[in-house]
Amino acid sequence: MGDQDDRVFSTGPDGTTRVADATADQQSDSVSDQVLQEMTFSTHVLSLNAMALMNLGAIEGVPAAERDLGTVRHIIDTLVMLRVKTQGNLTVEEESLMDSLLKDLRLAYVQRSK
Repeated sequence: MGDQDDRVFSTGPDGTTRVADATADQQSDSVSDQVLQEMTFSTHVLSLNAMALMNLGAIEGVPAAERDLGTVRHIIDTLVMLRVKTQGNLTVEEESLMDSLLKDLRLAYVQRSK
């Protein structure tokens, strides 16, 4: 895919988000489409978790220079804020996901901080 500035996002009638790379092959006027997963509370929380794991260095291929415990702390704080603000409005599965991710991220953060 091209630079982020070259992407075009659209939402279909079924709620799925599509991202098109406008520079994929301009000479043949073709545009490559990629369907993104529907954005739900759980997918948003999981994307924050993935960013935290990348900054912890828990995902292979992330250079050490791109790891940042301050960013991890900020993401944990964001998840805590979301947990507090959504109290009583989440499904059992969403509550369980939040609790599990927060526990695992806090533990990983403490282990990496040593």
